Amino acid sequence: MAVPASVGEPIETGLKDTGVNGVSRRLPGRKYGRGICTKKAFRSWILEGTTVSFLNNTVFPSGSSEKTLRRRFHDFLDNPPPPIYQKQLVYVFLKADGTYWKRWGCTLAYKVEQKVIFWDCVEKERYFDYIRNLGQIRLRNYIVLGITSDKHSSIVSAVKTIHPDIPHQYCLVHIQRRCQTLLTRNPQTEAGQKLLEIVKFVNKIPNHDEKEIWIRWLFRFEDRYSDFINQRTYATTDDGKRTWWYTHRNVRKAFRHLRNSLDNMFLYLDHPGLSKDTNGLEAEFTYLKERIGKHRGLNRERKMNLVHWYFHFKSQETKTP
Repeated sequence: MAVPASVGEPIETGLKDTGVNGVSRRLPGRKYGRGICTKKAFRSWILEGTTVSFLNNTVFPSGSSEKTLRRRFHDFLDNPPPPIYQKQLVYVFLKADGTYWKRWGCTLAYKVEQKVIFWDCVEKERYFDYIRNLGQIRLRNYIVLGITSDKHSSIVSAVKTIHPDIPHQYCLVHIQRRCQTLLTRNPQTEAGQKLLEIVKFVNKIPNHDEKEIWIRWLFRFEDRYSDFINQRTYATTDDGKRTWWYTHRNVRKAFRHLRNSLDNMFLYLDHPGLSKDTNGLEAEFTYLKERIGKHRGLNRERKMNLVHWYFHFKSQETKTP
């Protein structure tokens, strides 16, 4: 599919006069008359974890107190940043992932190369949240050519609903990590050891020839160990009922995880630009959590808005691809 070369530059709408959903609001810059310096200090406080004491001595060496500067920062955190739209249609390959917070929900983020273009704070990963997010991404003039995500059922269903014709690559790092967790580092059975060898090569397939070799390797494993994988253990419960379970459940789960993901594991070989993993987003989440940890004491709403401001500032650091 031919991709137009024109790329729209990001523009900010409603930054001065309009808040969320068109509600008029005043940002700290207008209230205090030193908005540019305050916003630069706020940006440093969010992205770099710079202390209020240090910023007060460098940005405002005379005048405002630390208490005043902190109050200005909280004025920012009382409102999310304005949305950023594209002037023209931009064709992108998305990476999507989510991270959970201990007590206040989940953050979903969508990245294009080195730029996070959209994010949302929700209760947990749900089908309708992904439906809404993918729709909002389209409204911001992004045309999604392909998407890479973990194998969470909610985003799998949402992509099938919103973008049924685009390639949906499953993150190979998530697949590999899941299988290694089930098999452990030192499997106690021969089948587990053989499957672990196969799993170690999941993320090392550079071309179609090696893809075919790897798939045949997996099918040979299935032929050889199918009886082992399907072996059942039978028992009788205390009330006399018969029950059963798969004897080697973890080996079976690891194999079926690979087998059921096969159609979406190597789509990146056919679509240049489609990522095979979501590692870039996981790095963003790790850094974000470090920044959140430096700002203890914020209430839930301000923490959510801190996440919004963090990605807002990060999205302005990198040009849209």
